[in-house]
Parts: sequence; structure tokens; C-alpha cells
Amino acid sequence: MALPNINNTIKDGAMGVAGADATGIFAAVGVAAIPSNGIITFTDKEDVDGKIGDGPLRDLIVSALSIAKTTVYAIAVEGSTAGTVSNVTAVSGNKGDGTITVTGKPRNEYSICVAIVSSGKLNDGTFRVTIDGLTGKTITIPDGDGKYEIPGTGLTLQFSHADKGFETGDGFTFTTTAPQATNGEILAAINTILDAKKAIEWIAVAGVSNAALWAALATAAKGAESVYQYLFFIAQARYKKEGETVDEYVNALTGVERGVTSSTRLQVVAGWIEEADSNGQVDIRGAIGVYCGMLAGLKVHDGPDAVKFGSITAATAIKPDGINDGHIEALKNVGYVTVRQITGLKGIYITSGQMMSEQGSDYDLVERRRVMDKACREIRVAQLPFLNDAVKIGADGSPEGLEIFITQGEVPLQTMKTNKQISDGYIVIPKGQNILSTKKLITKIRIVPLGKLSYIENELAYHNPALAQ
Repeated sequence: MALPNINNTIKDGAMGVAGADATGIFAAVGVAAIPSNGIITFTDKEDVDGKIGDGPLRDLIVSALSIAKTTVYAIAVEGSTAGTVSNVTAVSGNKGDGTITVTGKPRNEYSICVAIVSSGKLNDGTFRVTIDGLTGKTITIPDGDGKYEIPGTGLTLQFSHADKGFETGDGFTFTTTAPQATNGEILAAINTILDAKKAIEWIAVAGVSNAALWAALATAAKGAESVYQYLFFIAQARYKKEGETVDEYVNALTGVERGVTSSTRLQVVAGWIEEADSNGQVDIRGAIGVYCGMLAGLKVHDGPDAVKFGSITAATAIKPDGINDGHIEALKNVGYVTVRQITGLKGIYITSGQMMSEQGSDYDLVERRRVMDKACREIRVAQLPFLNDAVKIGADGSPEGLEIFITQGEVPLQTMKTNKQISDGYIVIPKGQNILSTKKLITKIRIVPLGKLSYIENELAYHNPALAQ
């Protein structure tokens, strides 16, 4: 027999602490120059270029991590549809007889200008390349075959000339489109994320997509919910096509291109901005990256449209040019996330965190979605210790003695109430349950959400104190 002593038994779970907090953590999938072998974790924007290279996925993650300190789980896919390169246009007034052609597969959407810095021929003149407003160093025009590979872009410049060569001030411009993945490639990456069962709030799809993929994402979200993964998807709608008017563009997005999908677990960003990247690039980009960053930096009950949180710091203009409040309202009314300017304030703001839900849904705004998902995750974790437990049965066949079950299940709700994420929350166990036959306990969990001051109406008038006597 052991000698007399004092033994301490340390019990776990008595404090009712919830599982891993997913708040602000999300996943992203999309095309990048370096396809990933599995899931890559990012917490610092400085790591993105080195791990996945350029591409729409890179832009989304860098934009998000420039705004919020969070964790992003990512899968980069190569994309089976190659990007395209436009014709090279010589700047009006070029004095030399040199020309430039471009070959290769672009890794992203670029607007590129090649400027001749000093006159000369191959191995003599110099040039600089500007990509999306970011100007590179001065380089000597290559000798031999006259080819220069633009680092990180997948593109090669071919310099050629006749007798005169290139002259100082000559310029050449061209644009590219980004490579794209098929819906199948994107959905396969999403399935890998879901199978990993990461603690995340949403999955963002980098690059533009259409109604066919949006419908598939809504289905995937419903499937995830059925296996206790409470999350939503964020996608990006296309930009205005060349030659398309803004009216035509908005009518297309709100009409046939909107599709018929209604989902309380799907968001589609239709907003586009001119964005000043953290590395100095100024580019026209879908607002999905900055939107994800703003959401990640907010608490679950905070709307991304709340003016008190400020404007989108990286945004320098709303695109396309000519889009107005009427266009933005039309896009918002059919469920898109958009951006806007507010009279009296500087900067560009999120219009609202619209879900692609049916009209009248309780989950028409992302903050309502996030609050309910958090409650679902944490209540489930709090109740799991009671799974398969025995329960006393009363005279009417109903379960009795569930006070501890109710109390522990309400802990997450009380915490959310204390943190001012909800107004109130409680659990009720209806009477008359035949748990002996069904082995099933039915509860009713009710959450009172926070209100939202979307509209403020003031009545103003002059007041004459003498007439009030």
C-alpha cells in the first residue's frame, strides 16, 4: 500500500471553454504561378510571393493580409486556361524604328509599359518596364536574340530594329489577362480544404467566376453544413468588358449573369477598385481581397459597411469609370457586395455585406451569418460532452434533470451576449418528448441579434421659445 500523501486529479472541461476560435480565419483557392502541393498557411503577406508566385490568388491574399493580421489557408492551382496577351502598341510619337513583341503565358492580369531610357540598338540602348504602375530598374537592351524575360510574369520581350534602332522616349504598351482555372479545378481544391476540417469562417475564390460556379459553391456550403462545418463562400464577379457601357455591364450582372442561385452561405463581390498594393503596384482589382481583409479584422457582429471602421485604405478609385449610385444600388439589391463613396466623407467604403439570399431572409447580411455560425460551432462543442449520456425520465416520459446541460449549452450564448455580439440567447427543452423510444433530445435555441442602424431619419425645424410658452 502506498504511503499517505495528497493526490490531485485535474479535470478538463469544467470551465465550459469552447473549441478553436475560427473568427477572422479563412481559406482561399485560386490560380497562382507556383501550384501548391496541399494546403499552405499564410500569416504574413511577405511570404506570399515566395511560396505561390504571382496570380489572382496572390493578389487576394496580399490584399487581405495587408489589412488584417489573421491566418489564411490556401491552395494554389495552375489553371488550365492560359492568360492572353494583347497586341503591343507603340506610343504615338516614337522616333526610332525598333519594335517589341511579347511571348509567353502571363501569370496575372497586367498593364505593362516598356519605355526606352537611352537611345541605341541591341546591347546599347536601355529601357525600363513598368507593371501596373510599378517601375523597374534601367536595363540594357539584350544582345544576340534581343530577348528579355520579365521576372515573375511568365512573359518575354523580343526587341528588334532596322537601321535606326530605339530612341529615347520611345514607348510600347500592352495588357494581359490572368490564367483561369476550370470550375472542376476550383471545386477540387475546395474539397481538399473541407476535408482538412480547418477552423475557418469562409472560403474565398480568387479570380472572376460566374453563376455556374456560384451555384456549385452554394451546394458545397449546404453539404458542409450537414457535417457540422458552418462556413460560407466569397467569389468575385467579372469586370466590364472592352466596348461595353457601364449600363450594359450592370444590366448583365443584375440580369442573366446573376443566375437564379439564392443562398445564405454565398457572397459575390461585384465591386472593383483601383488598389494601391503594399509593394507599390497600382492595379484595377476586384474588391474581394480587401473585403476579406476587412471581414477578418472585424468581430463577427460588426458589419463591414459600418462607417466607424473607416474606408478601404488601399482603394484610390471606384471602377469602372462612370459607375454611379444607381448602378451600385441595382447590384446591391440583387445580392452583390459592392463599394461606394459617401457624401461628406473621403474614401471608398463597402456598401453592405450582402449575402446572395432570398429577399426577407434573416441571413441577408454577412454579420448575421457570422454570428449564427459562431453560435452553432460553439454550442455544438459545449454540448458534445453530453452525447450518449444517460438521462432521467419523468412520469410523462419527458427527460428531467437537464439543468447542467442547459447551463453549459448556454455558456457560449452568455459569452456572446457579454461581448455584445448578440442581444440575448437561451435554450428551451420542450415538454412531451419520448426520448426512451427516439433516443433524441430536441431543444429550441433562440438568439436575439443586434439591431442595425442602416437608415437614420432626422426631423429638423426652427424653434421659437416665445411661442412655446
